[in-house]
Amino acid sequence: MGSAGRDLLASNKKGNIAMKWNARRTMLTSLVFAASVAWGTVANAEQKELILSGFGGAYDEAMADSIKSFEKDNDVKVTIVAGSGANNIPRVRNKEIDVIISDPVFALRMEAEKAFVPLDPALVPNLKLLYPKAIYSDSVVAANFGAYVLAYNPAEVKTPPQSWHDLARPEYQGRVALRGFRPENIDLITLFAKEAGGSERNPDAGFAEMAKIAKNVDVWVDSHANHLELYRNDQISMSMWTDGRIAWARDSEKVQVQGVIPKEGFFALSSTVSVVAGRPNTELAEKLANVLLSPEAGVIMAQKLGYFPTNKGARLPADVQAKMMITPENVNSLQSADWKYIVSVYDQWQQRWEREIQR
Repeated sequence: MGSAGRDLLASNKKGNIAMKWNARRTMLTSLVFAASVAWGTVANAEQKELILSGFGGAYDEAMADSIKSFEKDNDVKVTIVAGSGANNIPRVRNKEIDVIISDPVFALRMEAEKAFVPLDPALVPNLKLLYPKAIYSDSVVAANFGAYVLAYNPAEVKTPPQSWHDLARPEYQGRVALRGFRPENIDLITLFAKEAGGSERNPDAGFAEMAKIAKNVDVWVDSHANHLELYRNDQISMSMWTDGRIAWARDSEKVQVQGVIPKEGFFALSSTVSVVAGRPNTELAEKLANVLLSPEAGVIMAQKLGYFPTNKGARLPADVQAKMMITPENVNSLQSADWKYIVSVYDQWQQRWEREIQR
């Protein structure tokens, strides 16, 4: 073979080597790219997501407004799912949600099962700004309150009622509405028991007074819409209702109804916040809880739904505060049972309610 042939062979051999190297480099680059894409996909798949369980409807919409900046600042997606005590129990037990909005009855029952983490003041600094009445335990705190007060038709009840005992007055026989075995009525039983020298642990006098009221009840209310129609149709003269719903019925629905805080105080419609234990992003979930307890979130909820914020730093516009019966000055008049004890006897109380009250 001549030198020209050898040069051509050497050139071809070098070209083949180069082509093989380029192919290998391309393949390596592709593998690196694929790995980075796969890693990015895993990272995105693991992109922080928090599941927040709310009440549904307008309440969840108000929360969504409150957490927009939190999502952006923490590169996290907060998915809000509507829930209730019935379906939240398995969700919490199965650790399917991170933060839950609930009520003291459900929340404290779940806390007894060690379902929630104690809130860390370092991650939830708004804890120190809450009204004392908003703190049920180190795992269960209230973000906002509605006020359960006496509602009445001013066309029929010329002198505003002064006391919860007015619900038992004989002139209102068949003219009273109450809901069933619910937190506000448990609070009322407890208040009556304490007035008579009893307590949650000795509630006989409370059940006896509630039985007197039950004789006046025309309807055991099952919804706010039902409650509204009872006043609209002049079927009742008095009831227990929340300040926000009274304002809605009076101002938006043009129904004759007013509200008054009895001399013994009022009861809270409480929206509690808790962080579920055993989830992958607990620290971030506590930070979300802090946002929900913030003055800003409190103002949004007050503006949209008429609930009073439990954060003392919240400053409500005058027109918003005017629609509420709870104020910074009277919030400490809130009456509450010992709910940690109540949840331990809840089933027994319900059975007694069905025997003695709502038969």
